Amino acid sequence: MAENNLERLKEAITEGWRQFFDALQPDQHQLLLDLLREVYREEAQDVLQFAQHVERMHYPQFRERLRHIVAQEQGHLTWLRDKLLALGGDIPEVSVTPKGARNAWEALLRDLEEEKRSYVEFLEAMHLAEEVDPELAEGLRRIREEEQQHREEILAMLEKSDPYTLPQDPSQENPSAGPVQGSHKQL
Repeated sequence: MAENNLERLKEAITEGWRQFFDALQPDQHQLLLDLLREVYREEAQDVLQFAQHVERMHYPQFRERLRHIVAQEQGHLTWLRDKLLALGGDIPEVSVTPKGARNAWEALLRDLEEEKRSYVEFLEAMHLAEEVDPELAEGLRRIREEEQQHREEILAMLEKSDPYTLPQDPSQENPSAGPVQGSHKQL
């Protein structure tokens, strides 16, 4: 009888500690959903910003390249939406405040900054997904690789473009004054 009571005491202590440690660790499924919502929100903002910047590109090959990136980003958004819904999550609302750019070069610089941010966010979500859902982690890894490729493509466009490219808005141009002062930023 004493062994039986001792066994129940061990089980009760073990269960108590398990509940204690479970309470300290947040629900990984919920944490993953929260991260995916944030990644979705960022990707949606990227799609809208990049689409706005397409029209600012002076060089047609840059417009085409950026349109291709927008299409891939839209694919990421669709994949994330499907995964969020499949995991029982909801789709977050997205609000975008356009980040101003005086010319195509600055627009590309802003796009590069967004791709860097997305790359980091995908890493965090990918690491958590590896513990919770390996298939989801693989999809995030694929998207993260495409984000890296986008960064490289945007950087190449920046390197080939002129930071003094005049704005596309004719009201901001002054041909007799030369390049707009203060429009060049160091990388």
